[in-house]
Amino acid sequence: MEQLQSLLRTYNLSHKEELIFAPWSRQYCENTFPKYWEIVYSLLTGLNRNSRVIEIGCGLGDVTAILCYLKFVHIMSFEKDGNISSLAQKRMYEMFGRRDIIRNEEFPNGHQYSADVLILVNCAYGNLAQTKQEYIDLMRKYYVSAGRPKYYLMEVIDSSYIKVDDEFPEHIRLSSSDIAKLFPDSDIISWQTYKYPVNKKSKTLYLIRRT
Repeated sequence: MEQLQSLLRTYNLSHKEELIFAPWSRQYCENTFPKYWEIVYSLLTGLNRNSRVIEIGCGLGDVTAILCYLKFVHIMSFEKDGNISSLAQKRMYEMFGRRDIIRNEEFPNGHQYSADVLILVNCAYGNLAQTKQEYIDLMRKYYVSAGRPKYYLMEVIDSSYIKVDDEFPEHIRLSSSDIAKLFPDSDIISWQTYKYPVNKKSKTLYLIRRT
């Protein structure tokens, strides 16, 4: 893990001009990486490298880099922003020699996939839905569009976050009960990745394993 962190930190520090397009990636210039990143790394180390992986909202590829570093073969990382996806493509090639991983597309996009692993982290937006039920339905739609993968790594704004916040409105804040109802036939493990007021919001990462 430390070797990849050093690689990402060095790359980001030497390409600071690119971070204007994805300012959240500045956290990967720090000595301590986000908790969710370290948990995702640890979880992925135990999976078969031939697993078919879909990542939604990959940004500049800071999580995609884990998949490349661990030598996963089948990776599809979706990023709808053209500028960001182009930079992510360049980064994955320059760091790992990998091409054809980053897709400049929305997800879902009308296609049906057959993934073993679905990753949705650091990717919560209030404008994707108008109500809590719409947002919950979207989280389920991601899962169904990916082919009901065995593993779903999903990070959400936690319902314990009660501050008024236009960026992360109340209707996208989910509880463990919400997740359990959404995936009733799954084994679910969770980790708190951010906690307000130490952090700007509270977030929880769920590992949802289909049984």
